[in-house]
Amino acid sequence: MKEIVIAVTGSIAAYKSCELVRNLTKEGFPVRVIMTKNATNFVGKITFEALTGKSVRVDEFDTGMAHIEIKNLASVFAVVPCSANTLGKLANGIADDLVSSTYLACTCPVLVAPSMNPGMYSHKATQRNLAQLELDGVKIVTPDKGVVVCGDEGYGKLASVDLIMEKIIQLHKSQV
Repeated sequence: MKEIVIAVTGSIAAYKSCELVRNLTKEGFPVRVIMTKNATNFVGKITFEALTGKSVRVDEFDTGMAHIEIKNLASVFAVVPCSANTLGKLANGIADDLVSSTYLACTCPVLVAPSMNPGMYSHKATQRNLAQLELDGVKIVTPDKGVVVCGDEGYGKLASVDLIMEKIIQLHKSQV
């Protein structure tokens, strides 16, 4: 059975991925979570394991070829939240961790929901990376405008969990 793969990256908004995963599983959707090492500084693996009932992978080299195993399971690959660092890796084909390697291996629809400081989001490099991902066919859920944790204001807040969930479900249903 194909699963919605949620890739969590190192952003303070990682805690919102818990709500996303919980809501998707409550609705009966099969969900698997993978994380970057930096994401585990914000939310622990055990949280997502409890929400999904499945082990969470962080290290590509624990066992087997995780990026291939995961891409074969995926109906949708959603990076929520997508940090500026991961966004840059995806846009430039850098595959140096489980999330970026899985992205490059995926043939299913991909969605990213950026979340970062407004200065980082508006930076020319980030905007260039977003434009490249759009050219590559990646669906982008534009972040909201508002005050972020550090007190800065502008675009960069993770979009609403409900909107992200809606977009993920649409992509999942188109694949199964």
